[in-house]
Amino acid sequence: QIAMVIYNLPRDAFETFQIEGSQKIGVNLPSLSSIMKRARPNDKLSLELGENKRLKIMFESESVRSFSINLLDISSSDLPNPDIKYDVTLRMNAGALVDGVKDANLFATYLTFKATDKFLEVSAKGPQGEINNKTNFDSPLIIEQDVKGEAVAMYSIEYLQHLLKGSSPDTEVEINLKTNSPLKLRYAIGDAIIQFFLAPRDFE
Repeated sequence: QIAMVIYNLPRDAFETFQIEGSQKIGVNLPSLSSIMKRARPNDKLSLELGENKRLKIMFESESVRSFSINLLDISSSDLPNPDIKYDVTLRMNAGALVDGVKDANLFATYLTFKATDKFLEVSAKGPQGEINNKTNFDSPLIIEQDVKGEAVAMYSIEYLQHLLKGSSPDTEVEINLKTNSPLKLRYAIGDAIIQFFLAPRDFE
């Protein structure tokens, strides 16, 4: 497993929310994503779990369009949340983190995060060159930091770019680091909270 995502959308984010007990369903993400791309700006979205083991998706505006997709059997695919005691927790503007990842992407496919009690450093090195981006913790880009010890780990730039796509430059992101351990990244999208875990790459 390279990456894990946990997306939590509270019931208060919905106009109506009706459920008996708890339900666990599995859906094919490419299918769901293809359907959601057909939504119009003024559509109202409804999700309904039918008795025929399908998820019904409706867009309502001037017309009503409905889609349904088959559910997947997820009985054997439960994954526990990683229980990691991180040494570094930072809250910062997503724009600064995105810029660091983009800079690293100029020369490499992997970057290294290094955090001390004074700064966060993003570095990368490839055949064509190298980059080093250091942000001191007294910078206005750093909102809050909690450092119990130094942390160094390497991660995929491609995956980091995917993980940060849902953020805007002024989004407040929380990043958790521990040496050679999965990175934890967390931020809000509207009323929802999304968090990611990304496995590290071994240093060569």
